[in-house]
Amino acid sequence: MKIKLPTSLHRVWRNSGHSTRFLATREVLLLLSTYFFYSVSKNLIDSTPILKAFGNAWALVEFEKTLGIAHESTIQIWASLHSIVFLNFLGYFYAIALWIALLGSAAYLFARNRRLYWPMRNMYLVTMVTAVIIFAVYPLAPPRLLPGYGMMDVASVLGVLPKEGSRSFFGYNEFAAMPSLHIAWSCLIALAWFKLGGTWGKVLVSIYLVLMTIAVVATANHYILDVVAGVLLLVFAMWVVGLPASVKKMLEYRDLKDLRDMMKASWPHPFPESGFRMGYYRKINPLPAYPGAAVPFADNSWRLLS
Repeated sequence: MKIKLPTSLHRVWRNSGHSTRFLATREVLLLLSTYFFYSVSKNLIDSTPILKAFGNAWALVEFEKTLGIAHESTIQIWASLHSIVFLNFLGYFYAIALWIALLGSAAYLFARNRRLYWPMRNMYLVTMVTAVIIFAVYPLAPPRLLPGYGMMDVASVLGVLPKEGSRSFFGYNEFAAMPSLHIAWSCLIALAWFKLGGTWGKVLVSIYLVLMTIAVVATANHYILDVVAGVLLLVFAMWVVGLPASVKKMLEYRDLKDLRDMMKASWPHPFPESGFRMGYYRKINPLPAYPGAAVPFADNSWRLLS
């Protein structure tokens, strides 16, 4: 049964036919409300999963050692030896730069390229909802809270993050290290600016992305695998919102378009009982009409290996 929204409610969510002021107000309310529910919901289930979070952390460290990438402390030492001012800068950069870049990019896209803004906004919402589920299922203590791991809690030293964290119902969840939303959202910002084009925009967002990647590890807020998970989270969001343009082009012009059209024409029996061989290529119909199909079965342009 198809549910049809009332006309008045349907018009609210349409992206055309409204004034810019209405759309801007709607977007601000949407983003604020979703982030509020995100902040609350990630603390609803077991707000202090201390034992589980630290157990997961040590297991993750052992896994990183197996992979040979457990170098979080090495990165922090490198940043501090380079300059203690640089390490302090990374701490403030981690706490502030993401929000400046995220809000600034959202406002710019909404004002100048609204067609690009809608999918970017949707990917942001998908990453947020997915992350809440992962935080509830897999709490993870960050390196700065892991005793004996040899990393300084830069955030606490600078006072840029709350100390009580997840012990508050509305507070900052200190056991939400995996995946890194700082990386997922920073990659989303980079994706948007690379799509916008412009040399200076690409250069600046590349520098920003490199600094954020260093900052999340050097400040002991995330493991290296958290960075990888943040990138994969954005890839998942891209898949949910819509396939990349290159894949869409393949769907439109190559083999999968033929498969899609063939399946539509021969539903509910899209394949012959004998199946297909890889590399099958014929320009004529190799089979007679398939018995029981609503439309005669046709296979005119299979190009699996061409």
